Amino acid sequence: MNTTAMKKLTFLAGAALVCALVCPGCSGDGFDEMNGAPDAGNPDTPALGEGIRTLTVGMAELGAPGTRASFGDEAGGKLPVFWDAEDRIVAYETVGEHAAGHAYKLVGPGGSGSGTFAYDGGQTPPSAIAEIYYPAELAGTNFAVPAVQTYTPGSFDPAAHVMRAEVGNPGEPIVFGSLVSVACLRLTGDGERVTSVRLDLTPSGGATASYTLSCPDGVTLSAAESAFYIAVEGSATPCDAVFTVSVDGVETMVQKTTSAKTFAASTVVRLPVVACQRNLYQIADYWPDDDAPVGIVFSVSDGGLHGKMLSLTEQAGNWGAQVSEATAGVAGMRVEPEDSRLVTRSLIDKYKDEPGFADTYKGFYWIYNTLNNGNPDGAWYAPSRPELAELCAAMSGLDWAEVKRTWNYTADKTVMPGWEETSAARTAFKQKVEAKGTTLNLYGRLSSTWENGDGKSAWMLCFQYEAGGLKYNGCFCVIPKVGATNRMRAVRTF
Repeated sequence: MNTTAMKKLTFLAGAALVCALVCPGCSGDGFDEMNGAPDAGNPDTPALGEGIRTLTVGMAELGAPGTRASFGDEAGGKLPVFWDAEDRIVAYETVGEHAAGHAYKLVGPGGSGSGTFAYDGGQTPPSAIAEIYYPAELAGTNFAVPAVQTYTPGSFDPAAHVMRAEVGNPGEPIVFGSLVSVACLRLTGDGERVTSVRLDLTPSGGATASYTLSCPDGVTLSAAESAFYIAVEGSATPCDAVFTVSVDGVETMVQKTTSAKTFAASTVVRLPVVACQRNLYQIADYWPDDDAPVGIVFSVSDGGLHGKMLSLTEQAGNWGAQVSEATAGVAGMRVEPEDSRLVTRSLIDKYKDEPGFADTYKGFYWIYNTLNNGNPDGAWYAPSRPELAELCAAMSGLDWAEVKRTWNYTADKTVMPGWEETSAARTAFKQKVEAKGTTLNLYGRLSSTWENGDGKSAWMLCFQYEAGGLKYNGCFCVIPKVGATNRMRAVRTF
């Protein structure tokens, strides 16, 4: 696309006679046809046997009197529309028969609202035309909206603007109808460099369609909003829309529509302006950010939008009293599937008002009093065996789904597969914890909420633990609740 001093609406570049995209909600949903005055009859009346060699067309100006064609509020007012050099359209003699098309290319440099397209094929031009498509470059895809598009400042990729014109009376102007809708995400930020935006559209019960807007040079965000426009196939079926923003090549943010939206042809669907923020995480990322973290991520779901984190601090001491908490009435104890948040809340509710709670259940008191600020229903809780097992796999750089199939972590002293080969990954995870928090002792063990059958012991994850001359590394062990130095690291979801 050539650059001019006058701002151009690039999504209309290449339209023989255009239809304006308008924001849903404007009076008379849809678009206004802007029938510019062509320079001559359209198509030109051919000499007998010569075929149609030229198509001369005109374009109206966006914002011209009598039109409803300004490109929304974001564009800052009225905009001209004009042809670009090398614009190409493709014509077909029969509707729906796209095996053999006839290419026409703009004559001259463009830059105005009218122009002539000359036959650009090596065969005899057609003597009749039933329909025309733009852009000609998409003929090989049957004019499917491209799944990968290129960022265009102030608009969207003109190569993604699929349009069709059905030709009836050859003496009348050709009118193109847009087959796309435009989805618009508007972001503010503080110097983040956006390198791509992916849009996933999912109709109820249907397959997801994905479109990626590539930003090869990056778009640096600031307090002034930046708009990212993505052309999508127009449809009357409402879809759930999810935008995934990559910053410096890393998927960082997901922005979802609060309800299903209809991306009808010839409309623009805009999300409200939002501030770019990190809400996608990877394993070993700090949460919520690197500057003031309170946890380190060890489990992710929904592509990193949700997951679990481990506290950066810990509390050492006895697990609790040598009594069966299940018998004492702590809900969820020794019940599968393990619900450690329920166990934590239930145990705190039972003992929080007793004088010895802080000393007897030191780790649970720490979670209640320190991490959750005295809220018995706070976000932090003591981990279950499965959560500690997933933590161990994450620290070791292993795929938890695979480890889960091969490791019987509910059996006493069964070593995690891959333990010996992954010490370097655990050391790196340990160092990242300690850079922002307290020492993570890889020669100790972490407490779970699962107690042994007699109630005198609890299950612990043993990183590198020796007892009685035996090593218990990368496994779960049954450890007395009292008299052993056990560590509590809390977890929470995000």
